[in-house]
Amino acid sequence: MPCLFVLRAILLIFPVVCALALTDAGRARAEAQAGLFAPAGARLQGVVLLSRHGLRGPTKATRCDTTLSSGECFDALASRPWPVDVVAGHLLPEGYGRVARLGRFYRTHYAALGLLAGTACPPRHAVAFTADTSERTIVTAGALMDAMFPGCAIPGWSIAADVYKGPACGFDPALAARAAQAMAGGSWAAVAAGELRAPLAAMDAALGPFSDAGCAAHGAAAPCSLASIPVSAETPGPIALATAPSEQFLMQYAAGHPSDRVAWGGLEAAAGRPLPAALTFVNAIHAFYDRAAHMPKYQAVKKGSPVLSLVLDALEATAGDGPALHVFATHDDLILNVAGMLDLTWQLESYQPEQVPPGGAFAFELWRGADGETMVRLVYFAQTLAQMHADAVLSDAAPPAVALLPLPSCGSGADGLCPWPRFRQIATQAIDPACVGTPKRSSP
Repeated sequence: MPCLFVLRAILLIFPVVCALALTDAGRARAEAQAGLFAPAGARLQGVVLLSRHGLRGPTKATRCDTTLSSGECFDALASRPWPVDVVAGHLLPEGYGRVARLGRFYRTHYAALGLLAGTACPPRHAVAFTADTSERTIVTAGALMDAMFPGCAIPGWSIAADVYKGPACGFDPALAARAAQAMAGGSWAAVAAGELRAPLAAMDAALGPFSDAGCAAHGAAAPCSLASIPVSAETPGPIALATAPSEQFLMQYAAGHPSDRVAWGGLEAAAGRPLPAALTFVNAIHAFYDRAAHMPKYQAVKKGSPVLSLVLDALEATAGDGPALHVFATHDDLILNVAGMLDLTWQLESYQPEQVPPGGAFAFELWRGADGETMVRLVYFAQTLAQMHADAVLSDAAPPAVALLPLPSCGSGADGLCPWPRFRQIATQAIDPACVGTPKRSSP
């Protein structure tokens, strides 16, 4: 019987029985899927989900009018019009459906692990959902809640305008830009001419010529295209400009659009590979830029401290008598901020390293071992591109992409487990209290 076929049945007892027979890719997948199982002898006490919103329309308008500069409009880039699916930045109907698929998976997956087992509505204060006032996070939280607990009244449901924001705490955009440049290797121009050269060329071919107004807005003389946009050591130029369209092409495909409606049908030829692989290929631009923009310690701490503080508070509540499940619907930049604070790395199937797919979530799981020790495990769940495109049903037998996220500073091993007191110390020391508002805790 093939090793991978039996691995799911024996992972709890013999997680490395087939290690020698697996390819590197198979081994990585098997180790990641260990995040679907309970650590030996442990009981799941609670989960905090930090979820990105689902599939959305472009955050920039797709039609120019007198209230928008050309730099704020996708149509200023490509001479061909972008589709108008929803109001700029709002969740797509398909986004709601894909998030609901994840919600049903979370309920059955965690019920199988002993958390909120059964199909009945949860006890009154057993679950909580939190969103900011962005339409896409509100509807994402609602989709998760509807799918996990259909027909149930959930009193622990809140929306707050600045729930993920704290004081400016001395944030300096110039310092953040220098930190991003440093994470990019010291020169954006070198990156554009090096590892991102081919993805940028594919995006240039897919986007085609810019409008005259688009050229002017981005410092290029008409006629121009993405390849004409200036780049230097200090300014990312075409890398920053291509990041949003590259991810929007991914969202078009993930929403189930036919191939001829994704990037106007030209991305396969531009990238020289089948459409799903072409999307992963050009999203190297988006993943690289967002990683450099949001994961350096300077901006990660300044902007991520309020978010990690909320997660830590929720875990502390779960360790006591608070909700067993707390879901935060948020944004990719804030998830990357938290990842930067904790030095997390990951690779999800069909995505680039450290990419934050729509609808995916960090799961902060709180486990109690047989010896009474409480431990934290971080697991990343996200639908693959193929699963989103097909609107596939998810289950433990057909799971989403999964990645275990060991904390380097905890010294947690392949099982990803970190003792709760140590995790709390790491998170507390990573948080800048001045960026959170009224400090709720002091460093241990």
